[in-house]
Amino acid sequence: MYYFNEFFLWHLWKFNYFIIKTYYVIIEVVVLNNTDVFNELLLRYHENKLAHAFLLETNDSTRCYNDLLLFLKKLNCPFNYSDSCNESCNLCNLIDNGTLPSLITINPDGQFIKKNQILEVMDKFSTVPVFSKFNIYIINEAERFNSSSANTLLKFLEEPEDNIIGFFITNNKENVISTIRSRCQMYNCYYDYSIEESLNAEVLNEVKLYLNSIYKNDDDLLYNKTHMSSLYSDRSDWEIFFQTMLYYLKDCYISNRNDKIKMALEIDSNNIINILVLIEEILKYIKSNGNIGLILDKFVIEVRKYYE
Repeated sequence: MYYFNEFFLWHLWKFNYFIIKTYYVIIEVVVLNNTDVFNELLLRYHENKLAHAFLLETNDSTRCYNDLLLFLKKLNCPFNYSDSCNESCNLCNLIDNGTLPSLITINPDGQFIKKNQILEVMDKFSTVPVFSKFNIYIINEAERFNSSSANTLLKFLEEPEDNIIGFFITNNKENVISTIRSRCQMYNCYYDYSIEESLNAEVLNEVKLYLNSIYKNDDDLLYNKTHMSSLYSDRSDWEIFFQTMLYYLKDCYISNRNDKIKMALEIDSNNIINILVLIEEILKYIKSNGNIGLILDKFVIEVRKYYE
């Protein structure tokens, strides 16, 4: 049974290949025509067309969250918001300090966003807001819902109240549970900057060394068994390693910095999308307790196809 599961889980990537690849192609089209998302939302509010739930996909969750808070100031400020507003506006100060009663931010509790966290939001938002125009909840890492918490949230999404707005932030909307995704308006919030600054420098360096070792066609499988197999002992560290690789390559792809890809990693930019698909599936395989040694060997074999 163990070997069957190994085989079955790994080959799921072939089944999902075209779906995920299409997702990355769509990203490229959207980003090339991207406008200021939060200005657009503000315009929709003034036109009385603001929806009740938004899914924000981003390559920088922290920056997206901060920009969202700025948008919420503009949305709720009793004065005409300005850069100096915080000096005199109590509401804007409450937002900055995280003490506005009608604004709740949820982060995963451990691995998942849990049912009790959603119930707490529902309880607090059973009354109309006092200081602001809306009751607002923000959910970071929205891909970390489990079925129980997602089902609990559906009442908010299926029977929306006029004074409640939800924002879901994720780095990959395809990993958000479909029942949530389908009930949100979706926006891409991508930033043109070097993601290297926000990644762990040591892990990123290992990522680059690993990809370059595959490119140089060194004895990759031996490298897996000697250096890579002893690099991390914990499965969560391997998840961080491949997440770092995913963020870095996705940033290169989305930002269309072909020179950076060519110089730093020696990968044909046309093949970045194939490697992104592969990494997405490897992360699922790691979370499903796949054998790390087999994962690394399979990764080498597949990635080698995409080098020039």
